[in-house]
This record gives sequence, structure tokens and C-alpha cells, in this order.
Amino acid sequence: MASRTIKDYYAILGITPSATPEEVRIAFRNMARIYHPDRNAAPDAEERFKDINDAYERLADPQKRQAYDELLNISAGTEAAATPPPPSAAQTPPPTVTPPPMATPPQEYAPADAASVAGHSSIYPPTWAILLIMLGAVIIVGVGVAALLNARAQRPTGGAEQAKVVKLSTFSSPPTIPAGIAVVQESGAPVVTVLPNQLNVAGTVYPVVPVMPDQGRWPLPHEQQSVAVWLYGTVINYVVGLPYAPTNESVLAGLTSADRLMLTLDNGSVLAFGAPQVQRIDAADLSPMAQNRPALTVMMLDSEQATRLIAQARYLPEESTFAQDQRVDGLKVEILETRVTNEDAAMIYFIVEYQVTNESNQDVNASFFDMVLEDNAGQRYTLDSTATNLGQYGPLTRILAHGEKAAGSAGYAVPRDMPSPVTWIFRSDTLSANSTQFALTYEAPQPGPAIPDVQLSDVFDDPTRNVIVINGTIYNDGESPLVVTLDNIKFTYSGGIGTLQASTPLLPWNIGPDGFQDFEVQFSRPVGVDSAILEMLGFTYRIEGLQ
Repeated sequence: MASRTIKDYYAILGITPSATPEEVRIAFRNMARIYHPDRNAAPDAEERFKDINDAYERLADPQKRQAYDELLNISAGTEAAATPPPPSAAQTPPPTVTPPPMATPPQEYAPADAASVAGHSSIYPPTWAILLIMLGAVIIVGVGVAALLNARAQRPTGGAEQAKVVKLSTFSSPPTIPAGIAVVQESGAPVVTVLPNQLNVAGTVYPVVPVMPDQGRWPLPHEQQSVAVWLYGTVINYVVGLPYAPTNESVLAGLTSADRLMLTLDNGSVLAFGAPQVQRIDAADLSPMAQNRPALTVMMLDSEQATRLIAQARYLPEESTFAQDQRVDGLKVEILETRVTNEDAAMIYFIVEYQVTNESNQDVNASFFDMVLEDNAGQRYTLDSTATNLGQYGPLTRILAHGEKAAGSAGYAVPRDMPSPVTWIFRSDTLSANSTQFALTYEAPQPGPAIPDVQLSDVFDDPTRNVIVINGTIYNDGESPLVVTLDNIKFTYSGGIGTLQASTPLLPWNIGPDGFQDFEVQFSRPVGVDSAILEMLGFTYRIEGLQ
């Protein structure tokens, strides 16, 4: 009778039959994210996605799961019934005594008739047929070994032969990051990290799952060479590993400085990285994992060879796109605008204009909102009341009812050279363990122009040296340096242009913001004229009584 095949829904989700409903839900969510056809380009991704949905539909419903478990037990019982039980002691025939083997191999005899053939328990093929089968097997094995060696010789390894592969541990469904692990702390409370879920390496797309290292080694996906693993907690220099496969190593080895690597985060933001540098490093070298610069590091895993192929790309904020609205603790948070102002010449203010919609089922006190700004070097800035009041909306401190929407400003006093990009972290309350983060760009305000002011203190005629001597002071009331050259000074009269004979100090003069410079200039004395005109940095003076 034909047997009926029953799909093992537990194996499809990568769980055991004793899994709790919560474990079923987590396994379904992780597996669905990996094999969703929009994220996974594998030929069997759509079929596996359907199986994952079927498995969750069957196992998430308690009644359906009970019926399925009973069906599995019935199936197991049917198979057991189809297998005859071992004979009882009473039915066990007496043991037979096997005669010792003959010293010489038996000779082959052709049966005399059909009756004698029927008496044999088995028929042995001729010796020549056995030798022919053995020869064929040797040929097949030899061809397979040669093909394997040829493939190993042709695969791209960046100049080093692949060595023995040793896996620490593998997983068929993405591992769950243990609760309570915090990468960043804010006022003693953990800040939830935004997880990456997809990596695009010059057009090759990999689903990304987070893993925790175990004694310096990374867990690897079991027979899923198209899945990348992100080292949980690397958020400045994102560190992502690719399980070894010739195709994966070929993708990394083939990167050029013009290629782009794009990392998609769970909140919808897409971070761009460019100018990748591909190199081989010592396998024990951990320096590429350092969180001291905004970058992306992709490295080959699952290898025991002495060197490791890695690609490092720098962060390109100008090519990145960021989600403009996110949700946390029942609040929808949107960035309306960011701007920089330096109305106070001694301080730079970075202002975030935001909007919050209360989607929770209870009133929310906006005065409890916790909003901090973190620059690219890890320095954090708290709200500054002066900067916040300079915003378009000012501080948001009132109660928000269910469904209500309100705008507010968050201002911060920052240094002019604050490293960009910056991260704006929003929490509904200082005691909340949840947060949402927005990646923002910061450009230092350009200083205002130089503002010159020329004051003459003394002008006299020196007939001994036949020159006109002019003394004065130049003030710079602007924010940029002021450079004074000969082109900025002109002495004219009705007969022509006077020639500069000397300057103290020597030109050019460099005057800093809010600075000044005392000067003396000497021009050749005009003949036959009573007056002359001095033009300096846009200021004009008439000098009379030269006769």
C-alpha cells in the first residue's frame, strides 16, 4: 500500500516538537525574513516561504497543532505496525551451525538444470562482471576527485589556498539575541540597537542575521551560504561576515573602488559605503573590528587558514537614505527638519524639529521625553534650553491624548567641528529600555565674511624724502580672516597714480576675526597738485594741502 508523506513542520521552522508558542512565533518571524521572495533571490526561496507560512499556520493554532501531532503519532504507529515484530523465544528456531570456510575459494559450477538453480539461495554474477563493475567505480571516483581538485585550483582565493574548514556551531534558523544585552547605555538604561537586515555588495544581495560571538568565533548558517551574519553590537564600524563559498569570496575579491556596499536597517534606513579596500590580513588580527570610525567591514568566515580576505569601505552619508518616521512605545516619531544656527557667536546650536503622534491607548506626557544627540566620535549632548527655544516650535511639554499629533524642537549646544554623521536618540521616558534612532548629517555653519574698517590717524608731507606718509589702523569686525594686499590700496591724483614706496609692516597684512592692524604707507609725492585720493578696502579719503 502506498504511504502518505507528511511534512515535518517542526523541521521547516527549525524547532523541536516541544517548542512553546512564543518559540514558534520567533522562529517563523526569523525564517520568513530570510526566505521572503522580496529579500531572497534563491530559486527555492518562494517555495520555502510557502512551507514556512504553512508550518506557522498549522503550529500557531493550538487545535491544528494538536491534530497535526496526533497525525504524526498515527503515522509513526502505522510504520511500526508495518514492521513485523521480532519472533518470540518460543518461535525462535534452533541456531544453525555455520561450517568453517574452505581453505580454497569454491569453484563455479554451472547448474545442470532448472531444478538445481531453484535450490540456490542467491545467484553470483560471473567474475568478469564483478571486475568490470569495480573498474567502472574506480573510474568514476577518479573523475570526481579530478573535478574537485580542478574546482579548488580555479576558485578565487586572493592568492592563498583554502585550508581546512572547522565550524564552531551552525544554525538552520537565525539565532535569537538574548534579552538584556545592551550595546549602548543611556542613564543606566539599555538602548535598543537598530538591526541591519540586508547587505548589498555591488549588486549581490545577502539577508543579514545577528549573531553573538562564542569564544572569538562566529556561529554560521547551516548550508545557507547566501546568508550574511552581523556581529551584534558593531554599530559604528558595522562588521559583517560571509560564510566561505567560492561565489562569496569571488564577490569580495572582485570589488573595485567604484563599487558601493549598501546596508539596510530594520527601520528602513539604507547606509551607503564606498571606496572598498580589499586585502588579506592575519586571521588572528582583530583590529578591523574596532569601533573607531564610521565604516563597513565584510570578512570571510569559516576558515582555519592563516590569512583572511576582508573588504573595508568608508561611510558615505551623502549617499545614504534615512527613515523619516519611526515608532517606539506607541509613539510615531518623525523628523521634520534639522538646522544649524550660531546666533550666539561663541556657540553653535544644532536644532531638530520633530513631530510625535500618540498611537498608544493612553495619554502621554511629552515633558518626560528623553532626547539626546550623539556625534560620530561617541560624544553625547543633552538638551540645551537656549538652543531649544531658538527652534521653530520650542519645547514640547504638554500631555498628548490618544491620536493627538504635536510638533516640538530639540536643541543642542555643539562644537563647530562636531564629527558627522550624528545620531538623534529618542525615548518616551528616561526609564524606558526602548529607543528609536535617526541618523542625521551635520555641516558646520560657514563663518561670516570679513568686515573691514579703516581709520586714518595721521597724514603728512615729507619733502626730505619726497613722499606722502599715511598712518592708520584697519579693524576686522567680521568672522573670517581679512587679507590686505597691494591691490586693496590705491593713491590717485589729477596727474595719475601714486607709487607705493614702502609699507610697515610689509604687505600682505593678515588680520584675524575681531582683530586689527596698525600700518604706515608711503607714496611718491605728486608734483603740482593740491590734493589726492586714498582708497583702501572700499574706504575713500581726500588728502588736501599738498602744495
